[in-house]
Amino acid sequence: MNRLKIGLAGLVISMSCAAWAESEFTVYSGHQSSPHSTVENTNTGKSFYTGWEGKPLSFPIYLGLRYTDWVTDDWGYVVNYAHTKAYSTDLNSSSNTGTSGNSYTRLEFTDGANPLTVLAMRRFTYRSIRPHVGAGIGISVPHVEVTWAGNKTFEYQYGGPVATVLAGFNYPINDKWNLLTEFQMHYMMIDVAITGGRLKTNLITNALNLGVSYRF
Repeated sequence: MNRLKIGLAGLVISMSCAAWAESEFTVYSGHQSSPHSTVENTNTGKSFYTGWEGKPLSFPIYLGLRYTDWVTDDWGYVVNYAHTKAYSTDLNSSSNTGTSGNSYTRLEFTDGANPLTVLAMRRFTYRSIRPHVGAGIGISVPHVEVTWAGNKTFEYQYGGPVATVLAGFNYPINDKWNLLTEFQMHYMMIDVAITGGRLKTNLITNALNLGVSYRF
């Protein structure tokens, strides 16, 4: 009898969770930028402070993909990928001697710093709008494009750990489609191999996103 009661209780709990079960697939883009950071080159033992440009509308454009599983009506988990970019604004060239005395002629993540994170998500209800917040951790897989003192690195690598936070609003269009507006930030501890050593920087990307979600 006790086993029967436990089984029935488990079935009720499972059915309750299933009643709330909802999944979403989201595509988004927007305006993405990065603040200055310090770049360290272990080959030379030197570091310099550089600005970054995101160039979100330059090909390949800034773009994000997300899968959300709402376990309950209020809580869910997210797998989030963002094709973020960063171009150093302090380089040495025939037209730019660099503001930091560095020897880089190319320093960028044009094909993405590519953070991939898993987040816990909490959403709320305000009239017909669903505000949401989320936070989580993951990894980055940047495309490293570095040229300095005649040395060149041009490849995808494991970049290091990432922390992500986001907050925004969903605007239901109908029972299947939502519009999305959102702020999203990634903190990436990038440590990658370059010719003869390693390049390290803590890269932050901030984005204001617009997107669309499909519920199923």
